[in-house]
Amino acid sequence: MYDQGVLDAEHDELNPFFYQHYYYYRKGYDDARRQLRRGERRVPYGLLLALGLALVIGLGAISWLSALRGPAPVAPPALVAATTLPSPAPTRAPSPSPAPTPEPATPAPVELRIGGQARIVNLNGAPLRAREAPGLTGRVVARIAEGREVQISDGPVTADGYVWWRVVADDAAGWVAARSVANEETFLQPVP
Repeated sequence: MYDQGVLDAEHDELNPFFYQHYYYYRKGYDDARRQLRRGERRVPYGLLLALGLALVIGLGAISWLSALRGPAPVAPPALVAATTLPSPAPTRAPSPSPAPTPEPATPAPVELRIGGQARIVNLNGAPLRAREAPGLTGRVVARIAEGREVQISDGPVTADGYVWWRVVADDAAGWVAARSVANEETFLQPVP
């Protein structure tokens, strides 16, 4: 059976029944396939040997020729000193340019803060509702007219998509929506 496996491997004719059921057939087939694969991948060692030998001979020839030429000539120190370049003539330093004039400082943007002042804006004439607590569910305790200035006493608190500040006017106090969280609408504008 082993010889039959070898023969089938050489002719590339596998018998699946024999391969599955007979150990010696499978062993002969596999051994022969391995031998055939090794033969296909075999590196021509003669060619590798010839290339290696040519490389060694070439490197040897180069080193031999460089030894025949002798060392590279070196200029004596006296000649080296004579060939130095003269130092360049001193140049006049450029006159300093006038110092740039400082630009006036832009004032820092005014922001809402506790203790600061703010004006009610962007309501198209409607009053701003002041609530008992921050959020749209807080009870309305006052209505403050557009354009009126108020003092900020507490905040900020984010609730229901708005930023809330507690404000105090002459006759009213409560939490008002200063702006939407997405900054699409602003109802309190800081006063410098």
